[in-house]
Amino acid sequence: EELLNFFKECWNKEFNDKILIVKKDYKKENYFEMGIKFISDYYEHYKPFNNLTTLGLETEYRLELDDGNSYHVRMDRLSCDKDGNYYVCDYKTNNQLKPQEELDEDRQLAMYSLWVKNNFNDCKNVKLVWYFLAFDKEMISERNEEQLLNLKLDVQNIIKEIESCNNFLTTISNLCDWCAYKSLCPAWKHELELENKTEEEFKDDDGVKLVDEYEFLDSTRKQTESRLEEIKEKLIKFSKQKEMSVIWGSNKKASIKEFTKVNYPEDKNELTELLKKKGLYNKYSMICYQRLSPIIIKQAIDKEIISLVKEEKDYRISLSKRKDEDE
Repeated sequence: EELLNFFKECWNKEFNDKILIVKKDYKKENYFEMGIKFISDYYEHYKPFNNLTTLGLETEYRLELDDGNSYHVRMDRLSCDKDGNYYVCDYKTNNQLKPQEELDEDRQLAMYSLWVKNNFNDCKNVKLVWYFLAFDKEMISERNEEQLLNLKLDVQNIIKEIESCNNFLTTISNLCDWCAYKSLCPAWKHELELENKTEEEFKDDDGVKLVDEYEFLDSTRKQTESRLEEIKEKLIKFSKQKEMSVIWGSNKKASIKEFTKVNYPEDKNELTELLKKKGLYNKYSMICYQRLSPIIIKQAIDKEIISLVKEEKDYRISLSKRKDEDE
């Protein structure tokens, strides 16, 4: 009862309308009830909580690697018993249980176990424990010394690969808000630079000026294209009314020529099959370069075909709203 009252107090204090609920079918009441259920089930399952000693919650340790790098060790809970067994615990609210095979391949908690072995001389075994609260179920996995050594070497190799990569494409998501490396990330580095500038320095920033000008010209181009279509329709209408094929302006003249345009059906399967049946498909079909290019880049096509093309770097610029514009 005391624990549930504490949860309710925290909920009422911390929950507010700014918290975004991603799942459309859920409301805040659903999550509140889940919290009540998870806490109640867990309490009834493990009371009086005297089988393990808790050594840390939401830890902030660093595992020093042999190559001079470090690995962030953030355990939900670290516990031990009197027999030299240590427990790296992770709490999950998933609505699905993970297969044991997936847990046996988990890298995160296994890396944490290396830190435990390095820091507790009485450690005989490290058990990786996942508490799936929605099912009131715990699942356990362990690693032997050979597996941990191979994992550590693999992690160090991945770090080297990341550090040596010159074309490490970023994937922007909501998780970026919790990333400790935004100052190194190509997608966020400029924003963080701007945050430290005064208003005058911000306005004088070359990047800001270039994007603002690009936005203006892009907007102008779209407006111009739309207006061109309107003028085109009016010119055609004018030429028909006046029975004229050339309309004169102050500096140039516009020629209006009528031609026959063929509109094909959206679903071209029937037309394609008919062309094949008549033996005309090869004569009138074209290579789809947009579909062919990615296959060539992935090296997923005959090497003789790849040898006939040349790859080069190009750039595409797209504009989108800044996050603070939506707030």
